[in-house]
Amino acid sequence: MNLVEAHEYIDILLDKADQPYFIEEEKNKFLNLAISDFINMHYQKMTADEDSRRALAGCIDWQSFWLTAAEIISGNYIYGNSYPALSSKYTDEGIPADPNDLANTTYAASTNDERGYFLYGNQYVLPKQHLYVLAVGISYYNKDEVIDPNTGLAYSGVTEDDIIFSPTVSSKNKSTRGFYEDDYSNDPFNKPGEDAPYWQYIENRINFKGEHKSIRYINMQVITLPTVEQAFSEGTYQESTAPESRTFAEHYQKQIVQIAVKRMTQTDVGLMTPPSN
Repeated sequence: MNLVEAHEYIDILLDKADQPYFIEEEKNKFLNLAISDFINMHYQKMTADEDSRRALAGCIDWQSFWLTAAEIISGNYIYGNSYPALSSKYTDEGIPADPNDLANTTYAASTNDERGYFLYGNQYVLPKQHLYVLAVGISYYNKDEVIDPNTGLAYSGVTEDDIIFSPTVSSKNKSTRGFYEDDYSNDPFNKPGEDAPYWQYIENRINFKGEHKSIRYINMQVITLPTVEQAFSEGTYQESTAPESRTFAEHYQKQIVQIAVKRMTQTDVGLMTPPSN
C-alpha cells in the first residue's frame, strides 16, 4: 500500500463513519501519530509476542561505527590530543572522505535524521528518528600497548599487525542513577570494564562506560521511527531495500490506517478543514 492508497483507505473508512473531510496534510499528521502509536504498542510486547516482533521488523536497523587498525595508528582521528576516537571520524558534518580535508564528507550527519554522530570521544548523539535501542555490542583494542596517552599517537614502530581487537561483547543499559553510582563505586564487581561495559541515555546522547577510550567498534540494533512516506512507500515491503525504506507489510499498514482513523473520529469536528467549494 502506498501513501495515495492509504489516503483512499482513510476516505473510505471515514465515509462509512459519516465523518468530516480531512485534507492530505491532516491525514499525514494523523498517520504520523498512528505510526508512533503502532510502534509503541508493539514494542511493549515484542519480547513475548511473535506478531509484535514481525510488526516492527521493518523499523529495526543496524547502526555500526568503527575504527580500523590503519585508522587507529594513522593519527588522523585523535580526540583532544589523547586517543583515537569515533568522534573524530563520525562528526556532525559527516564522515571525512579524506581525514586531512574535513570539508569533504561522505554523508551529512547534521541533516540525517536516521543516523547520528559522535561527540567527546565516544558519546553517540541520537538522530531525530531514533526510538529505542534493542542491543549494543562493543569491541575494544589494546590501546595501552600501542597508543601514547600524552599524544594520542601510536608509539614508534607500531604497525597494524600490533593492533589487537577484542571479541564483541554485549553492553547493558543502566539508569542514570545506576550508571553513576556504579562508576563511582569501590565495589569491583560493579565497576565497568571491557568484559562488562554499560551505557546510559543522557542529554539526547548515549554515553558509554567500560574502557571507553579503547573502543574501536560499536554496533547498535535500534528501532527507528519511519516517516509517513517511508511507512507507505511506492514499493512493496518485499521489494524495498529495508531497513532504508522502513516499509511495513500491508497487513500492518492497514492497522496503522485504522489507528489513524480512530484518532480522526475522536477529533473535534470544528477543528477540521472544511471542504473547498
